[in-house]
Amino acid sequence: MISTLKSNLENYAPNGSLKDHPQAAVLIICYEADGELFIVMTQRSKNLPRHPGEVAYPGGKREKKDESLIQTALREASEEIDLDESKIKIIGEIDTLKSRFGLSVTPFIAVADEKLILKANSNEVEDIFYIPLSFFKNEPNISKKVTNFKGETFKTPVFNFEKYKIWGLTLAFTINFLDLLDIKFDYDL
Repeated sequence: MISTLKSNLENYAPNGSLKDHPQAAVLIICYEADGELFIVMTQRSKNLPRHPGEVAYPGGKREKKDESLIQTALREASEEIDLDESKIKIIGEIDTLKSRFGLSVTPFIAVADEKLILKANSNEVEDIFYIPLSFFKNEPNISKKVTNFKGETFKTPVFNFEKYKIWGLTLAFTINFLDLLDIKFDYDL
């Protein structure tokens, strides 16, 4: 699967960050084990002021000291999940999306040779978990969530994996990532 991912990224032209918006970056870290591809995700601390308890990829806002968005993603992953960047290789970038709060968020795809030993920074991350690709291939449990934002109500899909609910920007990045592996979903809200 990783070879397919690398091959498909070679021909992929990401849209790039939105220059007139505050910048952020996330890492979609994956590895293969026992013939299965896994994706690393986190559940944010319930004590955070923004997005408490939500599922997310490691990452965050760009700081002035960050020379690039890749550096932002690596720094944030190091802070959040104690990632040793020598254990991964960034193989590409997928489309930047704008968060509902106006943040330009760029996802980078990284691969590890094996399952990483990660440690959650309890100030930022409640839990670290690993989702097998088979979850997405085998008709995942998809429900809907009604969200209110700026006085507008809308429905959004939610992928339910064990006790975790994947939705919003994280789900959008996940769907774009899975599209590289020709995994598509049909959900009607």
